[in-house]
Amino acid sequence: MLRKASLLIASLFVSTSAFAAVLDGEDFVSASSVGGRANDWSLTFFSIASQQNMQNGKEATSTRSVDTYDYLSTNYKLGRDVKVAMNIPFTYNTAGQNNYGDTVTANFKLQDIHFVYTNYDLGYFGPIDLSGKVKVYLPTSKFSQNAGTITKIRLEGYADWQFTRRWSVAYVAKPDIYWQSQTANVNTEVEYDDNGMFVRDPRGTNKQFGLEHYLQVQWELNEMFALSSKTGFDETWYHGSNVEGLESSHRTSLRLGLNLWIKPVRGVSFSLGVGNDTSLESYRGEDVKIWQPQNTQYTLMTNIYVL
Repeated sequence: MLRKASLLIASLFVSTSAFAAVLDGEDFVSASSVGGRANDWSLTFFSIASQQNMQNGKEATSTRSVDTYDYLSTNYKLGRDVKVAMNIPFTYNTAGQNNYGDTVTANFKLQDIHFVYTNYDLGYFGPIDLSGKVKVYLPTSKFSQNAGTITKIRLEGYADWQFTRRWSVAYVAKPDIYWQSQTANVNTEVEYDDNGMFVRDPRGTNKQFGLEHYLQVQWELNEMFALSSKTGFDETWYHGSNVEGLESSHRTSLRLGLNLWIKPVRGVSFSLGVGNDTSLESYRGEDVKIWQPQNTQYTLMTNIYVL
């Protein structure tokens, strides 16, 4: 009788789920869990597609362009719960109307190549399962090179508590640390108006630190579908620049989101999401308004286990 009770209690905290402990986009794809052989190598493809919100005063048409952030990832498993990876990311924007109302052609850009160390088992704090990642970015994108970026380090920590077989809650923290050779940059892609003047100030200060942190509640409906909600904050600290006369700043946004995760077959997964980032600062004298159309975004996330 005592043994049966112990097994019942343990089952509340041991996942038999087809889903990752914490539903995070780039981990939401199945791969071999066997270590020490040639099949520890894998190639995966990640993509997230969305449309930017229109700028104030601009109206959307039926020819809106679609923006994607994608990467190919080469992965190697060091053990059952540890892997390393190299991600080669790029953005691809389709032809059509952009968020400024202009007609644009299709565009492809290399982004910052980065290396990832992942440990899915950092131990337990009571019933809370701890895991984490370390990401090191190279300045291979045009934007990072223009900003004088040397490297960026992202640390990701996950604290997951599965309190029933289907329900769990996780606290996620993702701090960023930036190293740059300069504190400000000039955006060379800002366009000129008919008078030869920039349509907006091309100057900007570089990021110094960042922190995305949120609480995520997950409900696994069955082996194929799961729901998750996200509630937290996205914070960014910027350098000041004496040369450009720009002050340092700290900006905070309330981040809300809801995702439907779909895993139809092993090695292929999707996520349909709606997210809202609301700046907690007044804009042009207006009060802060949460969950407005102008700061709400819909996304389609795709993960494919290639080989």
